[in-house]
Amino acid sequence: MMINRYSKKVYNFALNFAGNREDASDITQDIFIKVYNNIDKFKEEKNFNSWLLKLSKNYCIDFWRKNKNARRKVELDDTIRNEAVHGQQQTPEDSLIRKNDINYLRGKLLLLPPDLRTLIIMRDIQDHSYRDIAEHFNIPLGTTKSRINRARAKLAKIILNEGKLNEL
Repeated sequence: MMINRYSKKVYNFALNFAGNREDASDITQDIFIKVYNNIDKFKEEKNFNSWLLKLSKNYCIDFWRKNKNARRKVELDDTIRNEAVHGQQQTPEDSLIRKNDINYLRGKLLLLPPDLRTLIIMRDIQDHSYRDIAEHFNIPLGTTKSRINRARAKLAKIILNEGKLNEL
């Protein structure tokens, strides 16, 4: 029941963090094993969703640290393939352009440090509110907004410099 309810959210977070489906699937499985082994540490007065997100974030950062030198091809999430553009069915050309744009952005997202990548994933991809993110990281709302802005600015700079990290 729990896996059915939360697996898509965990998988999408892992996919955006790791950049490929194979790693995202492995990470998702590992996270749910970790949840099973640590469920006794969960305090019922806390929000399970927040606890799971924190566990997922920490696991993804650990994964990134272990594998940061291994850059794999970024794949497109299946849910994006069938989306419509401007309320109309996508043409194959529209779909390919969107796929290329998403793959490009995911590749650039992988160049961000894990803490900034996590903020972008939570706010701009998973659509968490600023307040939820602030509570998750236990930081003031204003600090949350400025860190997200800094993450977006750094991502924009990476895109503008085509990933030339020495210019950042």
